[in-house]
Amino acid sequence: MRATLYTLARFVLIVVLTTTPLLLSAQSQQKIDEQRKRVEQYRKDLESAKSEVSTLKKEKGSASRKVEALKKQMNLRNNYIAETEEERSLVEADMNNVSNRCDSLRQELERNLKLYAEVVRIAHRNYTQNNFTSYIFSAENASDMARRIGQIEHVGEKYRALADSIKSQEVRLQLERDKLTARRNELDSITRTLEDERKALAADKEEAQRSYNRLSDQEKRALNNQRKQQQRLDNALAELRKLTEGNTTGASFSDKTKNLSLPVVDGTLVKSQGNMAMISGKRGATVRSIYEGKVIRLAKDNTNHHMVFIAHGQYISVYTHLGSVSVKENQTVKRDQKIGTIGIGIDHNGSESAYMQFMINHAEPTKKMNVVDCFKKR
Repeated sequence: MRATLYTLARFVLIVVLTTTPLLLSAQSQQKIDEQRKRVEQYRKDLESAKSEVSTLKKEKGSASRKVEALKKQMNLRNNYIAETEEERSLVEADMNNVSNRCDSLRQELERNLKLYAEVVRIAHRNYTQNNFTSYIFSAENASDMARRIGQIEHVGEKYRALADSIKSQEVRLQLERDKLTARRNELDSITRTLEDERKALAADKEEAQRSYNRLSDQEKRALNNQRKQQQRLDNALAELRKLTEGNTTGASFSDKTKNLSLPVVDGTLVKSQGNMAMISGKRGATVRSIYEGKVIRLAKDNTNHHMVFIAHGQYISVYTHLGSVSVKENQTVKRDQKIGTIGIGIDHNGSESAYMQFMINHAEPTKKMNVVDCFKKR
């Protein structure tokens, strides 16, 4: 009897020392799921770019457009590869964690199985030798007998607890092994995808080089000039993004904001495309902020007209071709507050008139919006 109690005491100690909470890696799975969403978005963008390249190849269009489309496809594919590599890294790290948990569970299970075998052996010996009965009836008095019966019942509970623990460990171990197999399959699939995309990227580079070499000198100059202008625009937007960091003024503005007044008092929307619009008005007409915000920059364009940049949260409204400005940098402005007057120049029809150019950008370049949707319908 004492041997049985001693052995079960060892079981309790082992369970306390070796059984740690083996939680499912919910946090790791969440990171993997989030990364997969990013990968999927890049995959969709890449498919869209591939479709555009395919269409241009069938058309007899500008050769430089094909080169630019291929460049866009290469950049998207490169980003897709980078995001997929990050997914692979997360899956691999979680696979290693699962493998470690499998080893820990297996070792613990082996120890408990060995201990259980020892307990069964002692229990069988006690049963054959009638030790429990002798142990009870060798009690000195009724109180001692009750205590010994309680000990025997305690031993039985420990038998069941040990058996239940082993069953639970076997189930958990199988679950972890299944998860490990799934992770290995995922890793193999991701690795194959990366190999395919790297080969495709190499092919894209060769095709882009061949297409560029077929351009005329004039087309090459025009294309290089276009790239320089795009780079300047990207640099300018990067600077503006820095200026919007932490800005909370006008933060309620979004691509869902509606029913705003045109930035020119009594102005007329002449034309628009995407996030840009041309608005005409009377000479000297007031130019106003479309929404509350913070003036983050004042500048002049190449015709010496004024430019005003206003941050509304992370959005930036840009007012160009102004004749005068009535605000200062870092000044907070209200919705419909005057910021200057309309400029005079040659409009798209070639006649002299009063007009201004308007644009809305987000600090994150991937976020697009149609500027016309913001204004009141007339």
